[in-house]
Amino acid sequence: MSHFQLSGAHLHRARFWAALLTTVSFATIASAAPAPLAPLTKLRLTVVQFIASTGDYKRWDALGGDFEVAADGTLNVPTLGPIDVSSLSADALGADISARLQAKLGLLDAPDASVQVLEYPPVYVVGSVSTPGQYPFRPGMTVAQALALAGGERRLDSSGGLSETIKLQSDLDGFSNDILRITARLARLKTEFDRGTQITFPAVLDTTDPTTAEILQQERRIFEAHTNEFARQQDGLKQLADLFTAEIDALGQKATAIDDQITRATQQVTNITGLVSSGSATVARLTDAQRILSDLQSSKLDNIIATMSARENLSNAQRDLAKLQDQQQSDGAAQLQQEQANLEQLTLNQTTTMRMLRQSVESDENTTLARTAQMIMGYSILRQQDGQPATVAATEDSVLLPGDLVKVTMQMQMPMATTAAAAQATATP
Repeated sequence: MSHFQLSGAHLHRARFWAALLTTVSFATIASAAPAPLAPLTKLRLTVVQFIASTGDYKRWDALGGDFEVAADGTLNVPTLGPIDVSSLSADALGADISARLQAKLGLLDAPDASVQVLEYPPVYVVGSVSTPGQYPFRPGMTVAQALALAGGERRLDSSGGLSETIKLQSDLDGFSNDILRITARLARLKTEFDRGTQITFPAVLDTTDPTTAEILQQERRIFEAHTNEFARQQDGLKQLADLFTAEIDALGQKATAIDDQITRATQQVTNITGLVSSGSATVARLTDAQRILSDLQSSKLDNIIATMSARENLSNAQRDLAKLQDQQQSDGAAQLQQEQANLEQLTLNQTTTMRMLRQSVESDENTTLARTAQMIMGYSILRQQDGQPATVAATEDSVLLPGDLVKVTMQMQMPMATTAAAAQATATP
């Protein structure tokens, strides 16, 4: 009889969570307060300036784009640098950026800066729920809604606890391998960015492990290939610049020789002109001398043009060399930032999975005894406060923040008959 009543209670709770999950629509919560911009929140910044003279709006694409809030709660905006956004909403951040740009650039009118939240960090639900894991966050989400997404409270008569534990262990192993690879990759990228000659891997990497040793060897081969390619491109541009420099020197020497020839030809024309005036030379001889002088002057002009062209080519080669070096630094910085963000996300996932695994193992204990007990649900929230993890007591109506971890617990309240029988059994010899 008691078993039939327990099954009916479970059926009632299952219908309740199914109805709640069906009717709740997070996208239509109009009264929800704006969520703070937590770390790893993905944003899109658009900056527009009204041009009064033309009556048009001009987008500042160089300042806008897609960004991600760093782990320390700052957002790095071009021209403005890092901004602490931990206490700002998207609208407040847009107004702050607009005011900062007006002050920074000395504008008469502030530009229109709008911030759109592309993706919040997920919330995590662990403990005594049917489907522990991470779920998309929406402003105004409550503990009850997160619990509905996780399938409601865990049914004590459900199977699959062992398979869930195995899955969590597999995920944990995968996170560990990914963290290992990204740690080695970050060491290689930092060496490339600093233009070093040899990678210095962190001491935490165990080089005696065959898998780790293979990963490190792969990063060394990639580093060698990138270094050789960059060196070849640099050497090619340097040799091209040396070639144009030598050409300019040769043209300079040629210009000196042409100037000497022009001086002598000019003197010869002057002398022959005097002889023609006295009748000692013919006009034809004077014409030949003048033609030679004209050819030399034309050659001088061609030499000047060739020298200018060679100097322009030299400038282009030097500019291409500087561009190659700047591009290598820019690409290296972008890859470093992306991999660092990936490492932070993986570390967070690893920590969360470890907690979920611990809860999964603990919740499988004493299941037979729990089936005969009345369950009292308990909730707590683990969140970052002032840069430190803190545990907050919660109810089903508590509002969540991005990145929160909801822990669901069940406390067993044994029936009175069972408690009395256990006491009598203990007292009987």
